[in-house]
Amino acid sequence: MMVQMPTTGALTSRPGVIFKIAVLSLSFIFAPFCIKHAFCATSGNTKVLVLCYHDIPKQVNLDNYGVDQESFTHHIEYLRNHGYKFISLDDIIKANKMNTPLPEKSVLLTFDDAYLSFYDFVYPLLKLYGYPCLLAVETEWIDNPDPAIKIPLMSWDQIKEVAKSNLIEIADHGHKIHSGVIYNPQGNTSWSAVSRIYDPNKKLYESKEDYRRRIRNDLELSRQKLFATTGVYPRAFVWPYGKYNGICLEEAKRAAFQVTFALNDKIADISNIDVLPRCLVVKNPSIEEFILRLKENFSDNIKQRVLHADLDLIYDPDPVQQEKNLDAFVERVYNMKVDVVYLQAFCDDKGDGNIRSVYFPNRILPMKADLFNRVVNQLAIREIQVYAWMPMLSIVLPDVKETEALRVREFKGVEIELSSASYERLSPFSLEAVRKINMLYEDMAINSRIDGVVYLDDGYLNDYEDFSPPALKEYFKITSGKLIPFEQLSDEQKEAWTRIKTGKLIKLTEGLKKTVLYYRPQALFARTLYAEVLEDPESEEWYAQNFADSLKYYDYVVIMAYPKMEKVRNPKRWFKELVKKVKKYTNGLDKTVFKVQTYDWDSEHWIDTKTVKEWLRLLVSYGAQHIGYYSDNYIENEPKENIIRLIISTEDFPFQRKLAVKDMTLVE
Repeated sequence: MMVQMPTTGALTSRPGVIFKIAVLSLSFIFAPFCIKHAFCATSGNTKVLVLCYHDIPKQVNLDNYGVDQESFTHHIEYLRNHGYKFISLDDIIKANKMNTPLPEKSVLLTFDDAYLSFYDFVYPLLKLYGYPCLLAVETEWIDNPDPAIKIPLMSWDQIKEVAKSNLIEIADHGHKIHSGVIYNPQGNTSWSAVSRIYDPNKKLYESKEDYRRRIRNDLELSRQKLFATTGVYPRAFVWPYGKYNGICLEEAKRAAFQVTFALNDKIADISNIDVLPRCLVVKNPSIEEFILRLKENFSDNIKQRVLHADLDLIYDPDPVQQEKNLDAFVERVYNMKVDVVYLQAFCDDKGDGNIRSVYFPNRILPMKADLFNRVVNQLAIREIQVYAWMPMLSIVLPDVKETEALRVREFKGVEIELSSASYERLSPFSLEAVRKINMLYEDMAINSRIDGVVYLDDGYLNDYEDFSPPALKEYFKITSGKLIPFEQLSDEQKEAWTRIKTGKLIKLTEGLKKTVLYYRPQALFARTLYAEVLEDPESEEWYAQNFADSLKYYDYVVIMAYPKMEKVRNPKRWFKELVKKVKKYTNGLDKTVFKVQTYDWDSEHWIDTKTVKEWLRLLVSYGAQHIGYYSDNYIENEPKENIIRLIISTEDFPFQRKLAVKDMTLVE
């Protein structure tokens, strides 16, 4: 059976485009597949699948981002024959401005970098179909091709030619912000658009003002170059590597871009076109693989395997030894094949969880070493997600009097005094304390390539807390201005005060989330809770923590499933009950990470790795989706790598890898 093709254009109009139309009929083999997307069968559709392609050569050779011409055509044919509507950027902008619906199952094709294969193959093919697309041009590469780019690019004349087509819209892909910049003292490079440049001679980071000016100038330069070629200012900006931040968006709006695009594997919603996600098509997927990705809405739904590590073990005053430590740690993590590392961003020399210094430049606490950024980089370039492990409240400011003034206070019926709990926490009711915590998070997020944040377990208030001056103002609203011990409150008053405290802690993290997302818009957030909070809902009174609330406000909830710490006699039964309780909540298993202990802090010894492995195996067998452990000690090989990786690895058959832990570079 031959496929009936549109008559517009000709596939043979340029060299290298001769194509056997007969192969397109293969797409009909897959007609029985039924794709159900979030944007299907709805009224007033605002959803669109935005696909991102790069080079489309005849054959793909060692290019992770290339898709061969036959596979690409199969993708288009499948979409075409299964009810997808190919729309343009103009359709999206008009629908957004006029608040009108898009066609059901809308799809926008985008192509990055202006490779010659677009001109030779994609452009005539799309003309044949009559389908629109977006072509993102990196202007510096057209002017001065990077020797590292082995794939031929289009010329300005070719860009000018395709821009005249009513099907091709040219988007701005930047001028020089595609290149990497040095962004830490160790000389690592990162994405220019979202990194503050580090000057090794001056030993200074780029200021916020200089960074903003650099982004502004780059956007304006590329915008003017595209106007000079096409006669039209680009309406869309495509962020290099999909990376952007709040400053980038502000400057894009200032430069009159109406829409920008990132890289997030999810369906776009045009209700807000400041940043639209795109689904990146990589690894030259066959039509079967492409269909599977469509079915999953291009979401991976990865079951997280988490290694929770202390940066204190890597730090060494000797830079040479510190690098050796880092290499050993990174190799261990890579060999484990975990997909997420919870990485300590603070220093805890005393082991008491009261944070007096950190491992990144900041305005609040002393910096022990500029190390966090370096370790995050070495993990990130190996495609390992890193969540910054950060305190919520237990920050000890350099000024002792200031710390005491802002700390949580307790009242046990005699007089109000500083909390006697081991965590010396700042009060979440204090606006000044919240301001300082936000500043600390902002400084952490500015230049660290983190994928998320996991909060320390210091985010709690017990039933005798908080009676600090700003908290008392809220307390008196419940007691009609009387200083009454908590245990003497009525049940209604106790519940009201507990809910206020729970809400105050959540409000604190919502503010921290907003701060981090300004610099790391794709970051996820995990809240650590004690297992007792899950076991007994009444324990909210003792911790001001609520599991149901946490599922609502955080991307993940980390349950400290520590049998030794909780003095559990029957871990097997206990784990089963924990998972059973989580199952009762909507999305409970999808959003809960069960983290077990590898060290017994009471007896001060490492727990046998086979026992830890069995704990994790039990959790998975009971239905846990996400598992992890704390802590990891690469020096003592605890837990034992050859045993623990059998359960913690994302691979079915993990094996020992030999790798050079340096010299890994950015690719797109």
